[in-house]
Amino acid sequence: MSRPRLPSSTAGVLVVDLLVALWALLWIVVGVSVAADVRELTELSTSLSTAGRAVEDSGRALGAIDIPLIGGALDSSAQQIQDAGRNVIEGGRSSRETIERLSLLLGLGVAVLPLVPVLAYYLPPRLGRAFEIRSVKQVLSAGAGDPLLERFLAHRAAHQLSYRELGRVSVSPWKDLEEGRFSDLAAAELRRVGVPPDVLVAPAGRTR
Repeated sequence: MSRPRLPSSTAGVLVVDLLVALWALLWIVVGVSVAADVRELTELSTSLSTAGRAVEDSGRALGAIDIPLIGGALDSSAQQIQDAGRNVIEGGRSSRETIERLSLLLGLGVAVLPLVPVLAYYLPPRLGRAFEIRSVKQVLSAGAGDPLLERFLAHRAAHQLSYRELGRVSVSPWKDLEEGRFSDLAAAELRRVGVPPDVLVAPAGRTR
């Protein structure tokens, strides 16, 4: 199985970066929207709690009525009504907490799950490219002014660039390598990894 690769050009990599960023932003927005929509269901739990308080208040009001002979029965019924009201209030509070947790989990799920396969495919080559750029800069720093550095970069270009990309640099790159014309290929290799080609300063007498 071949490893995923990013485009060779810096512009192509930037396009991929933008597409991945837009994809991530899209699903984050969708996830937030889903979480907000589910959270609106807490209005039902609020209504339930309000109804429970009304029932509890009714039971309390009933218990305050003092009627001879049946006062004891009213007190018992009033207590049952208050208990029922408290149960409804507790049910509303519990359902609100459940809905809030559910909204958070659904929002995260909708936002994260579509990103996982994309990032799993995108991040390894993207991080690899970043490490490669840093390594190239270290090579350029260590080999500054060395005529062999340009030849090394030219050979790297011949191995790393596609045939189409090589064709844009030279009609006969194999001849360029054989005859010592390294500058265009070396510059193409630097562009491939996102390093400005002008870091290569030609020392006097170097073969072009």
